[in-house]
Amino acid sequence: MAIFQNNPDEWQRLDWHILQNGWISLYWRVEILERDIEWFKKENYSIVDFDCKTWSDENEMHKQLKQKLDFPDYYGKNFDALNDCLSDIEISDTGKIIALQHLDNFDSKRAHILLDILADNARLQMLFGKRLIILAQVDNPNYVIDQVGATPAMWNRDEWLNDSRK
Repeated sequence: MAIFQNNPDEWQRLDWHILQNGWISLYWRVEILERDIEWFKKENYSIVDFDCKTWSDENEMHKQLKQKLDFPDYYGKNFDALNDCLSDIEISDTGKIIALQHLDNFDSKRAHILLDILADNARLQMLFGKRLIILAQVDNPNYVIDQVGATPAMWNRDEWLNDSRK
């Protein structure tokens, strides 16, 4: 099931513009982020908003992710557990928006890992016809982050193990 129709009207949608290039959109101006969040609300997306300025460390980040994304009690508060729990996240209605405000106030290495995991899981959700979009607002207009959500060329399932290619 396609999540969009091959229709020029749909090509004008905000979600189309973001998803045609990936799953993450960066914002500098808060007013533009707020305008876009309002659009997503009108389209029945659920919004989960984080203020990354409150993330004093990785533990605090995981605490808030667990709470706001309604992860189970056994959530391990590490990036592997985050990846596992995001793969089971409930996405209803039109889709889910994860808004990360002031992301550049958080450790850049951890922010990259977080965005990479979110992008991978957004791609996974698309396989099931579900939209997970990440809006990352930064305070630095010159913010640069390495590529996220990159996928390598993988060996097919029959030749995945090195031993199967000998």
